[in-house]
Amino acid sequence: MNTKDFIASLREIVKEYIADEEAYSDDVQLQIDTTTWQLEIADPENDLPNCDYYPMMDLVSMSTTEPGRWVPDEDAIAEIAAEYVFTE
Repeated sequence: MNTKDFIASLREIVKEYIADEEAYSDDVQLQIDTTTWQLEIADPENDLPNCDYYPMMDLVSMSTTEPGRWVPDEDAIAEIAAEYVFTE
């Protein structure tokens, strides 16, 4: 995993969330397994070891060109990626 791939993975899971946001509770979390770098949309009650959690709603913003439509928040995604150091 490298930073570019991690950001792409984050963006994809945010898009997955946006595509079916009605299927999730308001406080659903992004779960990052820091041993495998697997990303999941997780129940907020999860608190697994070796996992970090971020609110999914913090990773979306309102589209500036299509009012009422969510889009991935590139700044928030970059901030999360900046918290990790990849060696590969």
